[in-house]
Amino acid sequence: MKKVFRLALAAAVGLGTTALNLAAASPASAAPACGVFADGAAAEAVAAVESACEQIGVPYSWGGGHGGAPGPSFGLCDPGNNAPNDCNVRGLDCSGFVRYAYALAVGEDIINGITTTQWQSSRVVDRFMSSEGYDPLLPGDLLLYGTAPGNLHHISMYLGDGWIVEAPNSGALVRVSAASSHGDYYGAVRLFEGGTSSGPAPGSQRVAYTEGGELWAKDGDLDALPEWQASDVKKYVMAGDRLAVLKNDGSLLVKEGDLGPDWYTVDPDSVTDFQLDGDRIAFTEGTDLYVVAGELDGPIVHQDAVVKAFQIEGDRVGVLTPDGELKVKEGDLDPGWTTIAGGGVTDFQLHGTRIAYREGTALFAQEGELDAPSVDQEVDATAYQLSGDRLAALTGAGELMVKEGDLDPGWFTVDTDSVTAFHLDTDRIAFAEGGELYAKDGDLDADIVHLSGDVTGFQLDGDRIAVLRGDDLEVKEGDLDADWIAVNPDSVTSFQIGADLNRPITG
Repeated sequence: MKKVFRLALAAAVGLGTTALNLAAASPASAAPACGVFADGAAAEAVAAVESACEQIGVPYSWGGGHGGAPGPSFGLCDPGNNAPNDCNVRGLDCSGFVRYAYALAVGEDIINGITTTQWQSSRVVDRFMSSEGYDPLLPGDLLLYGTAPGNLHHISMYLGDGWIVEAPNSGALVRVSAASSHGDYYGAVRLFEGGTSSGPAPGSQRVAYTEGGELWAKDGDLDALPEWQASDVKKYVMAGDRLAVLKNDGSLLVKEGDLGPDWYTVDPDSVTDFQLDGDRIAFTEGTDLYVVAGELDGPIVHQDAVVKAFQIEGDRVGVLTPDGELKVKEGDLDPGWTTIAGGGVTDFQLHGTRIAYREGTALFAQEGELDAPSVDQEVDATAYQLSGDRLAALTGAGELMVKEGDLDPGWFTVDTDSVTAFHLDTDRIAFAEGGELYAKDGDLDADIVHLSGDVTGFQLDGDRIAVLRGDDLEVKEGDLDADWIAVNPDSVTSFQIGADLNRPITG
């Protein structure tokens, strides 16, 4: 981080935790010497552990390690965060520590940023949740702590056998600790393919599509049989293991778990639009916004704002008012908006701790705390999207540009002209030139692969790509050169793959 670094830094560091009872590990109290304690990790991850272990004894410094290049640096003096003297301490904070270890290991600054940015990095190849315990983890995996993607406050590196290496807190040194010593383990990310893998995330293998107003869905292998879901469907969204439909009569129905027949009615009529994210459901009745958090039958909370457009993302709720004011709240659903932009906003997108918005075609973005400054992206965008630590913009001339890492200047041109649509997901980019679809996988300068012609719609999700050719829906899985599998050869009118709907803002 640079421009938003000082304001966002509070999300980057852990200030003390309590014991976490995960059955996968209960090591003895005496910490071992730092090292690689399990097999199966990628060579790059092993090298990162070795680099991390070389930092044992380096002082913790709040804000240390966030300079232009990875490595120890003087931090910030911040008594409010138990760091009254850290501007005089040359060292590393938790996110600066893992950044430096991986940079030493691979010779590239691949995991820069604060904890929330590191969790959503496009470099991530696998993600694990605390409910899975420590069993799927390998040395070099990065463990994160907090209660939601938007408020992760600490990060460490896994060694194996229930141990981590971390830059713990102000006044301490980089050390080996028991993974169970932190009470709010949220999940972990992997940056290079290893020998174990998490199971599919809930909903990640789902495909839904409509034939007119009839909704069908399938879960699992691409050749699984579809199941009929509902009729008279105006809009539908999949998120995690939830599926919601808005019917033409204004009723909003949601099901959770499998694709069986049981629907829960959130609102029986008058709903005009809705969104799902995590365990939250947001819907409007005209310009009134309501949000349900938790169980499907949880209380419906009216939001104190007149709404033209809205989005929910993690523990954030964003609204655009009819007069162009962009406001976001974070945490619970009680009153307390932060004004991001006071007027003139035409649309916006939330993703992790990032917010992007346009004033006309001028694109702005911010990262970290809600009161962080917005950064002019110096581009006139007809469409844009946030995904992981990437930001993409499409210009009126058909130029597709993407930046990776922080929000400072430094666009990479994917295609200089003639792009008509695009989509980002993790480290993949797909774009169309008319009916011709192309994609690239991995680094921004990776080779561009032609995927298909005669395409009228497409979507990326994980290692799946879906295309609509007329009314024929086909999906491929795995490498970009994998074969297409016909999901429905005719009569498809719309579709969604996966359970994390994040698409470009256009218009």
